[in-house]
Amino acid sequence: MPLSDHLTEQTELLDLADDAIILTDADGTITSWNQGACRMYGWEKNDALGQELHALLRTDLSGEAGQLESSLREQSHWQGELKQVRRNGERIVVASRWTTEAGNPGAPRLQINSDITTRTLETAALRECEARYRRFVTEDFTGTLSIQVDGRIMTCNPAFANIFGFASIEEATGTNFLELLRSRKEGVELLEIVRQHGIVERHELEMSHRDGDPVHVVARLVGTFTDGTLTELQVYLFNDTKRKRLEMQLIQAQKMEGLGTLAGGIAHDFNNILAIILGYTNRLETLNAQPETPPAIKIIKDAVERGAALVQQLLTSARQTEARFSSLDLNALVCELEQMLQATFPKTINFELLLQPDLPPITADRSQIHQVLLNLCVNARDAMKNGGILTLETSITSGEELTEAFTGAAAQNYARIRVRDTGSGMTRQVKSHIFEPFFTTKERGKGTGLGLSVVYGVVNNHRGFVQVDSEPDAGTVFTIYLPVEHSFEEFDGGTMKKITRKPDAPRTILLVEDEEMLRDLGVTVLEGEGYRVIAAKDGVEAVELFETHRDEIGLVVCDLGLPRLGGREAFLKMKENKPGVRAIVASGYLEPTIRSEMLKAGVLDTIQKPYDFSELLAKIRSAIGSDQEDDHPELF
Repeated sequence: MPLSDHLTEQTELLDLADDAIILTDADGTITSWNQGACRMYGWEKNDALGQELHALLRTDLSGEAGQLESSLREQSHWQGELKQVRRNGERIVVASRWTTEAGNPGAPRLQINSDITTRTLETAALRECEARYRRFVTEDFTGTLSIQVDGRIMTCNPAFANIFGFASIEEATGTNFLELLRSRKEGVELLEIVRQHGIVERHELEMSHRDGDPVHVVARLVGTFTDGTLTELQVYLFNDTKRKRLEMQLIQAQKMEGLGTLAGGIAHDFNNILAIILGYTNRLETLNAQPETPPAIKIIKDAVERGAALVQQLLTSARQTEARFSSLDLNALVCELEQMLQATFPKTINFELLLQPDLPPITADRSQIHQVLLNLCVNARDAMKNGGILTLETSITSGEELTEAFTGAAAQNYARIRVRDTGSGMTRQVKSHIFEPFFTTKERGKGTGLGLSVVYGVVNNHRGFVQVDSEPDAGTVFTIYLPVEHSFEEFDGGTMKKITRKPDAPRTILLVEDEEMLRDLGVTVLEGEGYRVIAAKDGVEAVELFETHRDEIGLVVCDLGLPRLGGREAFLKMKENKPGVRAIVASGYLEPTIRSEMLKAGVLDTIQKPYDFSELLAKIRSAIGSDQEDDHPELF
């Protein structure tokens, strides 16, 4: 008997089934529709008969369901899940089983469908719950582990393995927890606290990554006791390394900021003292022709230069000196430095250059970057007393790679310079202090302790970063990162205008200096050169004298750090009185931003103390000429 006739006779029996039992012809037209189908889909039998099945139920034939037709042709049956839509628009999932007469393409098709929507949703929810738990376990930043009292790790989560660089949980559990601490003594002390109190809350620890780098964690330890004896500990470790690293960078920046304030005050006063010494030394050199005098004067001058250089290093380390930015080819600079060092360093030190071809130029102060690399190379030489290899390397790295290690890495790309040695290396304790001014491990008299603080100051002033990696007896690597995308305008500290001489300018100079000895010396020297000098000891007196003698004064030579009224404010008041006032500003410490403002305000030039009076006289002659040009007699 044909399958269709048999199903028709069994209609009443089929209507008792909960499942939807549907019969279609080979084209998919519905020819039989039981009560189970009415309940499942909401379509009454009369509405469903004669309809195309997939159109009526909006069957989704994508994915696995797309194989339905081919499977019926080839195997005469198909089984799988279908997504369909009820009459009311509700989407359902059904487990569907199809069968047809083998070898007869025109045979009708029987399908039996069971609604598994609820079960599917529950399975999906369970699967999502499992995935969420898996993410919680594998992606949690808190390392969790159980240890015995001797430190042996019994269990741990993936986060613990990731924090300390283990390849797997199995590798991590083969490690002793106490070996990851900075010292076993610290572990013994922690265990004792747990024995006494049962718990340790929010305890900051410095631990070690498997590669030796420090890992800063906030730890919570909870003890398990049996008959009053500590037998096991649950340990929770929050990885605080990034915050700690940023905190240390902030502390270093604040320390250098404090040093900058201190350095500025010291520089002004100290350079004033050096200026007095240098000025009177020049006078002695001019007036005294004794044979023994020149060597003594040279010693004094050399001492002044050393003192001035020390102040300059201090200011540089505190980022208080002006940088002259221009386009810089780092590879060319490194090659030039290597040639110089080859000629001066011991022959036991070999050089290796690893330079990235086509390295883009950066915007930087050439002399300052040269000083940075020279300081690092000299330190490397001193660390390789028995010889070794000094490697200089350049490359490009993206700013994105630096954001984890350095706050403020805003540039898209950075030029990376590495200075690597095979010397004695440093301990972790020494490494934590190397950028502090005046910190040195060298013998007394063999170093100022400013070399690396200068490196830090210059690199920070270039919006860059410094990184150091070192272990005792394993050499040291200093890595400098300098941004590639700097523009000149970003750093411009004011351009020095070429001084144009005013031929009809009066030869009277208003000299404003609060240091009495330096002021008296200046008056003597300038009058000796044929100039008329009006002297003022502070800013208020200077403004008053200028208002009285404004038409007589051809040039103002003004110190910046004056009592009562500062040099900058005094100059601006003079400019209000006479917009064309010509001035040269001198200072023992001139901040780059202040210098830029003064130049933009109309100051002709600046001069850094301690200066040789011949340098000051050259600037004065450039501005207003000299009486010698008018055939006035030379006084001395």
